Amino acid sequence: MKNKFQVVSIIFLILAAIGIMFSSVVIFKIIITRPLAGYVLKAGKPTQFGEYTVQVDKIEGNKLYGIKVSSKDKRFQAESGEYTYLPEKNAIKFSLINGFADDYDPENPGEFHTLTFKRSIFTIKLKPSAKE
Repeated sequence: MKNKFQVVSIIFLILAAIGIMFSSVVIFKIIITRPLAGYVLKAGKPTQFGEYTVQVDKIEGNKLYGIKVSSKDKRFQAESGEYTYLPEKNAIKFSLINGFADDYDPENPGEFHTLTFKRSIFTIKLKPSAKE
């Protein structure tokens, strides 16, 4: 009888630990993704991030495919990449793979300089929070 009680107690403790871990993961995801609620990327739809407009053809988690990023003086296009939200900086870091970047020439607005890249990493600062 005592052994059965110990087995049941151990099973209960294991199930409780699994429940606590699952709840922690869900709460962590809510806390981390809540600041991005207004910045949800949707395939085929342009999304505004600060002064940049981002459009992607396909999204799988944080993996992106067919990426186009533009601002008034820059333009990026890449085959694929990924993004990461940086809560401590209130920014999003993009890591783009196989693409090109156009920088408009400020002295000649109709001209731009093109650079191809295997990998390009850049960070976009989001709107300032109330604390800043």
